Amino acid sequence: MVTLKVDPYMAVAISIGAVALLLAITLLLYYMLKSRITRISDVYLSGEPESVVSSISPSIASLYWGFIRRFARSIFNILVTKVHTGSLHDWYKFISSWYGILLLISIVVFTTLMLIGW
Repeated sequence: MVTLKVDPYMAVAISIGAVALLLAITLLLYYMLKSRITRISDVYLSGEPESVVSSISPSIASLYWGFIRRFARSIFNILVTKVHTGSLHDWYKFISSWYGILLLISIVVFTTLMLIGW
């Protein structure tokens, strides 16, 4: 195993350079692989023509809520009835309980990994 002795400023410079290189490679791959084909078929807008909307591409929020309403109906119903009460306290209870569960899981996983020597 090789140990490098580098001062902190050089370590930061190397880290920034590595991240910049990875970003450049990612952008290059994105622009090389990006589709250059334009839309051929019409968009279905509940029977309305495309001229009624200003933008044909759906927003990310619309795609997310469309998925939740169609495929995750029970989760959506829980979110609407339990969390979306308009009270900030209810929202905080819901979010903090999820953060607590995730924190507990991560503590158990890392403790187990430390105990088995990984």
